[in-house]
Amino acid sequence: MPSLDQLLKESERIEPVPQVVHELMDLVEDPEVPVSEITNLILYEPVVTANLLKIANSAAFGLKKKVNSVHDAVVRLGLKQVVKIVLMASVTKPMKSAHQGYGLEEGRLWKQSVSCALIANAIAEKVETSEKNIVFTAALLKDIGVIVLDRYMAPAIGKIREVINAEGLHLIEAERRVLGLDHAELGGRIAGNWNFSQTLIRAIQQHHLTGETTDISETTAMIYLADSLCSISGINGELFCGPDTHYNRICKQLGLSETDLNRMMSEFYSRKDDIYGLLAIL
Repeated sequence: MPSLDQLLKESERIEPVPQVVHELMDLVEDPEVPVSEITNLILYEPVVTANLLKIANSAAFGLKKKVNSVHDAVVRLGLKQVVKIVLMASVTKPMKSAHQGYGLEEGRLWKQSVSCALIANAIAEKVETSEKNIVFTAALLKDIGVIVLDRYMAPAIGKIREVINAEGLHLIEAERRVLGLDHAELGGRIAGNWNFSQTLIRAIQQHHLTGETTDISETTAMIYLADSLCSISGINGELFCGPDTHYNRICKQLGLSETDLNRMMSEFYSRKDDIYGLLAIL
């Protein structure tokens, strides 16, 4: 098994999140920033613009009139929605592949990542957090370490499953035991190399809550809950569906009832086919 530094070197083959996304995430939270400043950032990024228009015109958004420019997209979808679209498009390529070491067929990692991000976003809206973009981004990127670790999982999968079944461990606990490193920790380090904030890095690293859990941040709690809902609903791959030890506690911390969560999941499932249809577009 390579060292952490070697794995981080391998992660350089993953196309990083474009700098424009970092700038957009900073600007969109400032109500004083004019729309023109934000649209101009995207205008000079041809690939980002193309992906934005393709997604905005897809069935997932159901717009009756075609979106023909970045300005149209911002006006009709809103700045925060545009930032989410740009981010989803930027991480699609590495997530579309099959990750056989983890038992994920082609497109499955993308589906579980985007699903978690959208459900986390719904939770963030309900909770009315001020960190909606961080929650969405961390939920989308929480399993980015899987892309690098996948090749090392194949020869270790028998031992991983044995440890999980014998001791009732979560996947990342089994990864640490067998591989010496888990995908959440590695994902956080990759996010650090991409110059993301410490808040986002910690949320990626801690989203399974398998370590010290006496003080769980609101951001991490929302991502944990969204991931748990993906596991309960069968969206996540088998290996990712570990014990939801903190589910009830997190619901209480966030002030969410089962009725709230059922409503969110019902809304998600009403749009699921259109959302997954984006995979064919990108």
